[in-house]
Amino acid sequence: MNIIHFINEKLVWGVPALVLFLGTGIYLSVKLGFFQLNLPRIIKMTFLHKNTAANPDGKSLSPFQTLTSVLAVTLGTGNIVALGTAIAFGGAGAVFWMVVSAFFGMATAYAENYLGMLHRKKKPDGSRWGGAFLYIGRVFGDGWGKFFALCCILACLGMGNMTQMNALATSLERGFGVPLKVSGVMAMVLVGLLVFGGAVMFGQVTEKVIPALSLIYIVGCVAVIVVNFGAVPEALLRIVREAFDFRAAGGGFLGFAIMRSKMFMGMSWGFRRGIFSNEAGLGTTVILSSMSSEESAVRQSLWASLAVFIDTVIICVLTALAILVTGADKAGGDGAMFASAAFGQTFGGYADMFLSACIALFAVATASGWSFFGSVCVEYLFGRRFLLPFAVIFVLCCYIGATTRPVLIWGIADIFNGLMAVPNLLALLVFAWKLDLIDLHEN
Repeated sequence: MNIIHFINEKLVWGVPALVLFLGTGIYLSVKLGFFQLNLPRIIKMTFLHKNTAANPDGKSLSPFQTLTSVLAVTLGTGNIVALGTAIAFGGAGAVFWMVVSAFFGMATAYAENYLGMLHRKKKPDGSRWGGAFLYIGRVFGDGWGKFFALCCILACLGMGNMTQMNALATSLERGFGVPLKVSGVMAMVLVGLLVFGGAVMFGQVTEKVIPALSLIYIVGCVAVIVVNFGAVPEALLRIVREAFDFRAAGGGFLGFAIMRSKMFMGMSWGFRRGIFSNEAGLGTTVILSSMSSEESAVRQSLWASLAVFIDTVIICVLTALAILVTGADKAGGDGAMFASAAFGQTFGGYADMFLSACIALFAVATASGWSFFGSVCVEYLFGRRFLLPFAVIFVLCCYIGATTRPVLIWGIADIFNGLMAVPNLLALLVFAWKLDLIDLHEN
């Protein structure tokens, strides 16, 4: 475990990685004219566009289904469990840096999905497919594209599956007293139904379930915040104050080394968990966008940016405020219980059941979505004959994740996230140098 911690803290998620993520997001934001600030225009070109629900061939995802599918993948443990972990290890300032990563991440998500749309391919049956591995391979050679695909498969089994199932199992045990092994079997059945049902069925399910589930969870967070409204100013002040706290993380004096400061810890955990939550820069959501029936690369890429905004700026921030206004983070612990404690103060004994149900449903949706990321990469690397074995392995991993110690899984998941991101971000920078990526005046 110490080796995994060292790899994460010093190598994969050290200063170079933070510079690469933030630097790429800033450069792309400048290149794209800070389009994130024009949210009304983005909404007009996505939600209010006439082709929002169009899916003419029945073999693709409609633009709205791609949004709900991306949200199904990104919402859940990243917004609830991982958010608490970020606050536990990075302080309230981690929330500020999560928002910063999301703002610039909107530009990163736009660029990677735009390139994915340009490089996607058509199958003999007329359906579309693609992924970041295609444009990475074009820039650095097929070897790097295959490296990305391999990391994506491993991340799929770790972050996309076992971390989700562990959150599901521990939540059901806490909220309803369900044994971990029973939750593992239930997870295998539910995820298996969606995995073997295919991407189109997954999109049809998510467009109905995810908006309703997200709204219910948002209402719960708002209720907690309203009940504790008097504590909101102090919570906001804590977020900003701790985001720029240069004191050493373990003491009360000025740290001479930035890497030991509370600011750096908040930035590191905020970026890491922000990326875990919205996946901007990982290149994973490109796979879903490539399945879209949308012909405009600009509009489809704006859908991807909007998913980052909804996931992190809205839902993560509401979760964080619910935790901070109730003081749930001051009780100590690893952060996994922060949201539960915050809801418990407002809703009493029913809080654990409410939050456990939300986490469980989000986790099933996230794992099912990640299975499609992995299956596309498996097909790209090994061919269609390996899709069934991969699906079986993926479903079996649901049980392993539900019954395995979570710290190890989280650590391994962080490593593969970082390894995926490096070639993807470098490819984005190369393409962005040469291409005009956006036209917000497109109809």
